[in-house]
Amino acid sequence: MATREPNEHEEEDDTVNIVLHEPGAEQENERPLLSDVTPLEGFRGRCQTDSGVIVRLRKNPRLRKRGTSRVVTLLLNDNDLDLQGDIRSKLPSVRIRRYTASRSIKDRRIDLQRINEGRYVRPRPFWERYEDLKNRNRMSFRNVAKAVKVSTLERIEIQARKWHKWKMKFKDIRQSLTVFHGTLRGIEGRYGMAIMTYFRFVKWLMFLNFYIMLITFAILVIPFAALSPSKFDDILGNKSLPAAANVSSEVYNMTLQAVNCTQQYIRHTDQVHGSVHTGATLFVDLIQGTGYMERSMLFYGAYNNRTYKEDGHQTVYNIGVAYLISVFSSFLLSFILIIKNSAKNMKASHGVEKSVAQFTNKVFGGWDYCIKESRAANHKKKVIGGALAADLAEQERSKRLGLRTWVDWLEVWGMRIVINTLVFILLCGSLALIGLTTSKMIDESNGTKSSAGYTLFYQFVPHLTITLINLVVPRVFQKLVFFEEYKHETQIKITLFRSILLRLASPVALMVMLYHKLLLEDDEETKICGNLRWTADDDPSSVRCWETYVGQQVYKLLLIDIVVGILVVLLWHTPRRYINTKYRDRFKLVRLVGPQEFDLAKSVVDIIYAQNLCWFGLLFCPLIPAITLLHNIIVFFVKKIDLFKNCRPESRPYKTSKSTSLFMKVLLLSFMLAVVPAGYIVGKIQPSQSCGPFRMYSDHSYRMYHSLVNYVYSWNKAPQAVFFFIGTGIFVVPLLILLLLLMYYYWVIGRGYATKEEFALEDLKMEKMDTKFLLKQINKEKEELLRKDSDC
Repeated sequence: MATREPNEHEEEDDTVNIVLHEPGAEQENERPLLSDVTPLEGFRGRCQTDSGVIVRLRKNPRLRKRGTSRVVTLLLNDNDLDLQGDIRSKLPSVRIRRYTASRSIKDRRIDLQRINEGRYVRPRPFWERYEDLKNRNRMSFRNVAKAVKVSTLERIEIQARKWHKWKMKFKDIRQSLTVFHGTLRGIEGRYGMAIMTYFRFVKWLMFLNFYIMLITFAILVIPFAALSPSKFDDILGNKSLPAAANVSSEVYNMTLQAVNCTQQYIRHTDQVHGSVHTGATLFVDLIQGTGYMERSMLFYGAYNNRTYKEDGHQTVYNIGVAYLISVFSSFLLSFILIIKNSAKNMKASHGVEKSVAQFTNKVFGGWDYCIKESRAANHKKKVIGGALAADLAEQERSKRLGLRTWVDWLEVWGMRIVINTLVFILLCGSLALIGLTTSKMIDESNGTKSSAGYTLFYQFVPHLTITLINLVVPRVFQKLVFFEEYKHETQIKITLFRSILLRLASPVALMVMLYHKLLLEDDEETKICGNLRWTADDDPSSVRCWETYVGQQVYKLLLIDIVVGILVVLLWHTPRRYINTKYRDRFKLVRLVGPQEFDLAKSVVDIIYAQNLCWFGLLFCPLIPAITLLHNIIVFFVKKIDLFKNCRPESRPYKTSKSTSLFMKVLLLSFMLAVVPAGYIVGKIQPSQSCGPFRMYSDHSYRMYHSLVNYVYSWNKAPQAVFFFIGTGIFVVPLLILLLLLMYYYWVIGRGYATKEEFALEDLKMEKMDTKFLLKQINKEKEELLRKDSDC
């Protein structure tokens, strides 16, 4: 037992009695009372004495005296503690950590120490332990079982370490052989992790579209191109006619109607686009998706059933079922990969930056050690300096906000209400403009009144409007957010939210207007062959396959997005870099404008917009994943050249740890916006009778999913029972319960991460206390030395 008693010469007010003893019931009443203790901020029930000892206060009615009810319980019982010597043992963090460390953690530390010392490098096999037991005459069933258990666990531990070592080596080799690995490393070395994260996200989208393309080609495109024509093709070519006696009257009438509608559709395309093609007409058909492109495998209308022949037997390959399976599989794969990637980045993105050691983190932890070029290093220094200056300005701003009166706050909130109203008007006006131009495009008729150039321009007006709005309106949002007087991080989030809302709402507005013009009609009898706008054969505005028409609009949007992305780099970023390089020293305006910044947020929104178009068009344009893959490759290299040649990184970029999480959240939102319309079309809208794989059975009550249901009815009874059992409540209710339990499990994991964050913040507070305590001790020693020098 170690004690520290007050000196006779010390003043009574400054003394503190501290008793260190082994815990025991007989010594409970000997614990001293303290009244002059300092509560520790952030540690409930813990206080610090003047000598730096951490204590915990608790109420004990048995030891209560008049005027006080607090009894001191030391958090550390250590017989070897030297209060006057080892200064490290007095650190608050050391004492608290020693007290709160559980036995399991201590055992783990001992095991790690033994492993580091090499005591577990070579495990003893079972036969050695068995011989040892025989030599010591300790053979028993219990000892042999223990030897088997210990030797097996040690062998498993060694093998697990070896497997982890080889797994890490394999991971390094796989990463070195990955596509664009060197390019990503170069971007990371020159511009840091934040911008590299964007290019890695583009690469991830490349592989996503590649997998979707493989599914579509394997299930739909390759079988359609490789298999023989079906009976419908023979009927369509007047090679053979169905015999009414061999089939039911209903099937005969539907087949005859599908043949007539298809022939009228082919005749319409021949009259409008002509049978003789020149270079100009081929180019117009290429950029519009009309003419020969309209009847190719690019669009929905070209597909119908195919026949597989083997040994004289013919088997019909149901293209309708394959079409639905390919679309469903593509959506399911996209959803799984998005969720998987989001979960993988959950740890990196969890947690928010708080006020604990804010400037220390930026000074000592803000450097990006992936940077290896002097230019990028100098820019990173400026970024860190600018971030510190901005944080100091933010603190000054927060102090000024605290001095504001209620009149000032009314002005701020009034300005925010006005700006949000203006943003809402801009969004509504943009969507209304998209709807207006789409309506004009559909209603515009060609004939002899207009030239071919005028008609071509009108066909691209909605798509050019969407592109122009997406270029201009987000810039307006960036300027308006400055007047709302938010923090910098809040400004970035609000601007991103408004830009994403505009980007994702633009194709939705286009789809809604197309639905209103092409399909929305109360009286189904007014439709001809499943199409509302079925007019004369020579009318260019006649829509005779609404699925192909919608696919053409998505195709043109994606094509324009590729062209505009290249033109912006060639006609805006490159001249701006040239002017800045040549005339920077001559004109103050050029220096003020500066070089083009790499807008990370806008680039992410652009690439997610293209992926959203891919999901929108998947039901109407089976080859759109291949076009989107080409779009991603072009964007990757164009952005890389633009970054290396024309742009510089942002002065205050978005946090790297949150980038991937933000990308996945926005991508998941765009995925949901694309899945809902596709599901509605499959389940609620009648397909065309003039085109597509569902034309043979289409009538007023037929829907696309009926093709899958009819296919299931052709199975045996057992598979049918399993398939329909999946849709019953007996299966769905336990599945929902399982999903709820899974959600609760991940919620608990999230709470665990939140607790880890709290522990990390607590550690930071303890480090802060250690620093203050050490500085206090150093100042005391300095004062003592100065006093001794003065006495001498």
